[in-house]
Amino acid sequence: MVFFDSPYLIIQYNEELKALTEEWKLDFTTRVEADTFRQPLESLIWAFRERKATKWLCDNTEQKILNSKDQLWLETYYYPQLVQNGLRTVALINAKNILGTDYAKNCLQSLNDQTIKIEVFNKNKDGRSWLSSQE
Repeated sequence: MVFFDSPYLIIQYNEELKALTEEWKLDFTTRVEADTFRQPLESLIWAFRERKATKWLCDNTEQKILNSKDQLWLETYYYPQLVQNGLRTVALINAKNILGTDYAKNCLQSLNDQTIKIEVFNKNKDGRSWLSSQE
């Protein structure tokens, strides 16, 4: 089931993985910041609630570098909302700019929720394989 699809991002529920997936696409035509960045991620929060999902594959390979306001929004709103709406297991796929992946992992870990399992992978297929092995 697709929750959001655009030239730069697709968010969907993967029945096989029983997980929500967020996969950034290579796109040079769209400036992704503020509303164009946040609106699709709001749909992911809604999807966690709707599907009662607990697993998330976040493939940031093609995600562009974020401005400081969007980073703050991720840290103070987005990640806490994902956890509040059921997130328990995360497979993060390294962005080309690895600092973005580290930032995401650190933000999620800083929520002090010991029930969240987070693993980082270099390849989407490895993240999918690990996620499929998780309850």
